[in-house]
Amino acid sequence: MTSPRGGTNEGRPCSNGDGSEPRSNGDGSDGTTDVRTRRRVAAFALVVLIASIIPLPGASVPGGGVAAFPFGIGLTGPFHLLGYAVLAWLLTGVTGRHPRGLMAAAALATGYGFGIEIAQTIVPWRSFAWVDVLLNALGAAVGTAMGAARVGGTSTTRFRRR
Repeated sequence: MTSPRGGTNEGRPCSNGDGSEPRSNGDGSDGTTDVRTRRRVAAFALVVLIASIIPLPGASVPGGGVAAFPFGIGLTGPFHLLGYAVLAWLLTGVTGRHPRGLMAAAALATGYGFGIEIAQTIVPWRSFAWVDVLLNALGAAVGTAMGAARVGGTSTTRFRRR
């Protein structure tokens, strides 16, 4: 079978004109990702999981740590913000930087954080904390915004309705 540009594609779309498959830019903006990007996300998600279940010395506030910030936020609060910001930012490389991909990255990071908070209920030295869920979601929103603003990829402005 011949594509409109002259290449053979055996029934699949072919936009290169030479019969070869279209190439991914690896950032998810074209709907594809490379294996390394997915592995980075999985590795960081594993680091977040391990950090979320290890015992914390002096854990006296729900969510761990000593109340050092307003509203009962313990010393682990900044780590929640940073960890889920990085996770969401990495996820934008998988989900893409179009509006749906950005929403998916934020939802996946927030859902992962909520799942970890639920899993902490069965760990004797950890506990569920709504403050941590909020900080995870805030970090995911920041990371998604950073992913949207990342230089060198597809801009979300391209997808606006006219």
